[in-house]
Amino acid sequence: MYLTIHAAIGGAIGQFIDQPALAFALGFISHLLSDGIPHGDEDIIKWKLFKSNTAKMAAAGAIDFICLSLIALYWIAGTPLAQMNGLLYGIAGAIAPDALWGFHELTKTPLLNWYREWHTKFHYLFVKKHLTVLQGFMVQIPLLAIMTWMITKF
Repeated sequence: MYLTIHAAIGGAIGQFIDQPALAFALGFISHLLSDGIPHGDEDIIKWKLFKSNTAKMAAAGAIDFICLSLIALYWIAGTPLAQMNGLLYGIAGAIAPDALWGFHELTKTPLLNWYREWHTKFHYLFVKKHLTVLQGFMVQIPLLAIMTWMITKF
């Protein structure tokens, strides 16, 4: 699942939590559970525009980061100050699992091998089927819309 969607779910949960550590933890857990929903970003490695898998992942990550940055500005603008800490800590917690995974992928540090294997298992938590990128967008865009509505309306 793209970071934008994970952040939306973590932010939607976190905005209701007064304690930053709890908002972060629930964001982290929400990431792992939502990874169990088939989401279609596995086909990024089939992109023909880039030669290496690292370049493909970097391009997808950059696009996702830009989308996340823009929509996060919208969430922040629509969030009451009293809920801001929970929103931001929930977002941070929801992004953290992929940040750790990405750090492992870039550095290949053996210290995080256990984490990579553990995190990957969550992708097959509920369903073992992969979706196409288009099918993934059909899952993720409605989720993003619902979470954005929750963040800006509650």
